[in-house]
Amino acid sequence: MISPNGSKSGNPNLIQNEMVFFAVSKAAVSKLLHISLAHTHHPWVSGGVLEQHETDELRASGISVSVFNHKVDPDNVDTMTHALDVIREHHPSEVIWSEIR
Repeated sequence: MISPNGSKSGNPNLIQNEMVFFAVSKAAVSKLLHISLAHTHHPWVSGGVLEQHETDELRASGISVSVFNHKVDPDNVDTMTHALDVIREHHPSEVIWSEIR
């Protein structure tokens, strides 16, 4: 059985992996912040979604947000694949959740 925190009951040796959330819109970033997952997981954001002051505010609040320096088009398979590959390089053992529109 999986508990709400992601660990399997009865298995104290299971290491809980963190998750990465990849947002390509401001709405997705807002939802991530609303459900309070940004403080415990790793948000990645497409370039052009956040203003620099918004990124600075997130980081000042303790959120370790990563922002691509270019726009990632969610409708372009090549740019999405590249973005996910880059995220995987930085977080090889973590689950990646990606926004789909």
